[in-house]
Amino acid sequence: MTKKLFFLLLILSACVHHGMNKNFLEKELLKTDQDFCLMSIEKGMKEAFLSYAADSVIMLRQGKLPLFGKAELTKHLETIPDKQIHLRWVPIVAEASGDLGYTFGKWELRTTGKDTVEYGTYVTIWKRFPDGKWKYVLDGGNDTPKPD
Repeated sequence: MTKKLFFLLLILSACVHHGMNKNFLEKELLKTDQDFCLMSIEKGMKEAFLSYAADSVIMLRQGKLPLFGKAELTKHLETIPDKQIHLRWVPIVAEASGDLGYTFGKWELRTTGKDTVEYGTYVTIWKRFPDGKWKYVLDGGNDTPKPD
């Protein structure tokens, strides 16, 4: 009887620890995505996207071929007028398990000198590296109508 009780308590404690760890990782990942957006607003899209990208990043692009690796991402971002484009987003969902997770949210893109605003949704796959930092390994999104 004592062995069964001990075994049951061991299983329950593992479940509780896993749940707290998962909750911690999801909050950490949500904050990372929020900080990523804040950097995009304050320092520009190029610096933010390069700072948070993993070396092996894959960037999906609507209507275009994906970019593979940080070098291709850097080359692509060099072509974008960073001071004229203002990208901001709001993560709605963050899920994580172990060293992988994803965020999903809504984005808004404004261009200086244009009266239009573009809207969309995104999903970003993140990896937590041994130093504890989350870097995105896959990012993509799509255009949507203006939200209600």
